[in-house]
Amino acid sequence: MPATTSLKLPDALKTTIAKVAAFEGKTAHALMVETLQTAMDDALARQQFYADGEASYQDSLRTNAVFGGEDVKAYVIARMEGHAAGNKPGRPQPLPLDAAKPVTPAHD
Repeated sequence: MPATTSLKLPDALKTTIAKVAAFEGKTAHALMVETLQTAMDDALARQQFYADGEASYQDSLRTNAVFGGEDVKAYVIARMEGHAAGNKPGRPQPLPLDAAKPVTPAHD
């Protein structure tokens, strides 16, 4: 059974919700539930994006290997072009991390 939640909305927001819901042929309740679900889906996707990035960062530190941007770009382009022709290009080779360019977390 769905849980009941009470929200105190500013009058202007409540008016906007009513107008948008009417325009879309929905009830205000349906519009709010849909909007909240979309916002939560987006938030979960963002959290997964950050977790994946952190895992990649930790993997780079663990393996001491990275890929050059130009090498990756050339590989992706060759794959796109080669796919149509049935060719499979070789993957770019990992490079060691450059100790002169310290790797620091983007956020803590």
